[in-house]
Amino acid sequence: MHLTNLRLRHFRNHVDSSFQFGGGTNLLLGDNGEGKTNVLEAISYLCLTKSFYASSDALALGFGGEMFEVGGTFVSGGGSEHHIRVAYTRAPVVEKVVTVDRRHVEPFTSMIGRFPIVILSPEYAAIIAGAPVERRKFIDFVISQSSSAYLQHLIDYRKVLRHRNRILKEARIEGRDCSELLAPWDEQLIGSGSALTHRRAKFVREFQEFVSSSYHHLVGSAEEPSIEYKPMIQISEGSTEAEIGTTLKANLEQMRAVEMRAGLTLVGPQRDEFVLKINGLAIRDYASQGQQKTFLIALKIAEFFYLKERSGETPILLLDDIFSELDKHRAKELLHFVEGLSQTFITSTSPRFFENGAAMHDSHKRFLIRKGAVVEEGVPV
Repeated sequence: MHLTNLRLRHFRNHVDSSFQFGGGTNLLLGDNGEGKTNVLEAISYLCLTKSFYASSDALALGFGGEMFEVGGTFVSGGGSEHHIRVAYTRAPVVEKVVTVDRRHVEPFTSMIGRFPIVILSPEYAAIIAGAPVERRKFIDFVISQSSSAYLQHLIDYRKVLRHRNRILKEARIEGRDCSELLAPWDEQLIGSGSALTHRRAKFVREFQEFVSSSYHHLVGSAEEPSIEYKPMIQISEGSTEAEIGTTLKANLEQMRAVEMRAGLTLVGPQRDEFVLKINGLAIRDYASQGQQKTFLIALKIAEFFYLKERSGETPILLLDDIFSELDKHRAKELLHFVEGLSQTFITSTSPRFFENGAAMHDSHKRFLIRKGAVVEEGVPV
């Protein structure tokens, strides 16, 4: 799969920018704040209907603007073309419209996985060093792009969690027992929660080989990366979904009084952890900065190959300012590795890492971005 063209209208600092991309590496050069990352963000809108880092669509509006529009054309591995358009209007009423080949898309979540994408930016360092929620978000996103069933379970579970937390909070404030109100939500939490836990456990077993292969390709075989799944509840390897559901139910009953005092759901996959390790040691506690960066890159490369195998489409890669975070050796190794994988979009303030790599291929293109506009376009030299 590759993106052939892209147009941004009133998107961030891009008033009206158009791109014709190459099928290989597309290098977006420019100083900080000129609008390079905004191009990657627009691609994220086409694939996911939302930004990969902004929390609100309104933040993507141009200065003083009331609407933005992003459009582009994907060509699948089988050769079929699909035109995607995302339009957001803030006034007179807030409205967001997503179309694929002029047909409206509802719900927006149905787009996830249809045009697979892998994103790596400095903000994603939180996967390695941040709170458990960051690793859950990463795992959930990878699985969701490869499984619409998992995505639906995740959506259902979050809905149940919101309702259940509201009941618990109100009961704590009012000082009353809410067991009867919780009963139907408990049943739904057990159903969706056991499905999530079962699939996460299976995913970690499957994903491990992709992580090991990617990490070894980057730094050799002296270090062994691993991911340990630590669900909130005790499960054994090979536990069935039904067995997990039974354990969830028992934990809910055991923690009922504690949850009522806290006014919050304390049982379920929203409290799972994924421990990332090198040679059996947790990288948050023992790994160097270089090892942490390498592990993050390995995770993203593993994500690419996992999605390629599971989805039947080759994901596109977005690498946002990642080379400034790496030493020269690691940057060269990463560039050499991703160059032949798929269509890749790279932002950078300097061309120094790309002068002898992407220059050798006609499918690679360079765009110089300045003040939200393309001021130069061509094959890297």
